[in-house]
Amino acid sequence: MIDFTKDVMPLKDKFYRLALRLLQNNAEAQDITQETLIRLWIRVSQIDAAEDAEALGLTISHNLALDALKRAGRNYEQIGNQHENFAPDHSQTPIDALAATDRRNFVRQLIDSLPPKQRTIVQLRDIEGKSYRDIARVLQMSEEQVKVTLFRARQALKKSCSNNEDYEI
Repeated sequence: MIDFTKDVMPLKDKFYRLALRLLQNNAEAQDITQETLIRLWIRVSQIDAAEDAEALGLTISHNLALDALKRAGRNYEQIGNQHENFAPDHSQTPIDALAATDRRNFVRQLIDSLPPKQRTIVQLRDIEGKSYRDIARVLQMSEEQVKVTLFRARQALKKSCSNNEDYEI
């Protein structure tokens, strides 16, 4: 059996980032994260390991975010910078810092332009560093489907990137 405080609470940022990537709204992502934690609290006695808690929490967060989008009947909007609190990097010149911010925003826009499933898989694999197996469990797909979807997402990102001469891969 797992300890909710030690095993589940440290995962809340992962749940939040996934919800934020899908909902693209800070307040809604916080609500989804809170609801995810409540649902995990209710099921804590049924969870055997911290890895299971993480997979279950990501699945819950993903499903709740998709449900919220469906209820709202809205399209995906761009993620704003309201959730970022980057500390200034004094080792960079202001021009380098501006270029890095510009590249980060460009990549964010590219990822945001992907369909929801591709966006989620890119978030979980390339940003969160999850394994194909874990992603397949969270999204209730086969590992092969995850790999194919990730390949297609990366191809779309590469194509979009090559269309912009400032950021070719």
